[in-house]
Amino acid sequence: MLVESLAIVLHKIKYDDKNLIVHVYSRDFGRISYIAAKRKKQGSVHASAFEALSLIRYQAEHKPNRELQRMKECQHLYAFHTLFLDPVKNSISLFLSEVLYRVLQEAETNESLFAYLSESIKILDLVEDGKANFHLAFLMQLCRYLGITPNMEDAQAGWYFDMQAGCFVPFPPNHKFWMSYEEAGPFIHLQNIAFDNLADYRFSRIQRRKLLDTLLDYYRLHLNNFPEIKSLDIMQDLFEG
Repeated sequence: MLVESLAIVLHKIKYDDKNLIVHVYSRDFGRISYIAAKRKKQGSVHASAFEALSLIRYQAEHKPNRELQRMKECQHLYAFHTLFLDPVKNSISLFLSEVLYRVLQEAETNESLFAYLSESIKILDLVEDGKANFHLAFLMQLCRYLGITPNMEDAQAGWYFDMQAGCFVPFPPNHKFWMSYEEAGPFIHLQNIAFDNLADYRFSRIQRRKLLDTLLDYYRLHLNNFPEIKSLDIMQDLFEG
């Protein structure tokens, strides 16, 4: 059956000399993997469409019970202006594509999530002021779509943030995954970050690294089999306060 859809590229690996395996998050099929030709020719796909977080429109042949479907045609859905040219944005795109590759495991469709991801990627391409905070806002907002949003409503001095429960409690939990109110301060502050106020958040390099580590630890506690992110070190070394 020939199908058409829109997708976000998450990851690609070499299959053989002529083909790639491309993992995407599709509007109509959720997380799905395809075999796609590398070379540009009439009626085929082009490898340049498969850079991290590329937005594509494609046709594919779907057959029942086949693990890898075949992508027949592909084109860019959105022409990036700076994403692959700006070293900060390019590093963020590689990092976020790896995170999404790890967290988007289900094949079920979620149109609201697809819309959020698509619009976020376009914003990353265009944003300048506060772009070093983009990944923090993205990950914080992504929590809502993953059903793991931390509850900060009860935050008050002297209480403790239980990272396993995702909320503040009056006494230290009987496990090691918690922060004092003072330690959780920047994390509480991060609840209000959005793509239109990135420049209002003035974090030092150390603060930004701590916040990202906290967010990834939180993901790891609430999502099954969430691994270490290999591109994290590149991200951390790039940003200065």
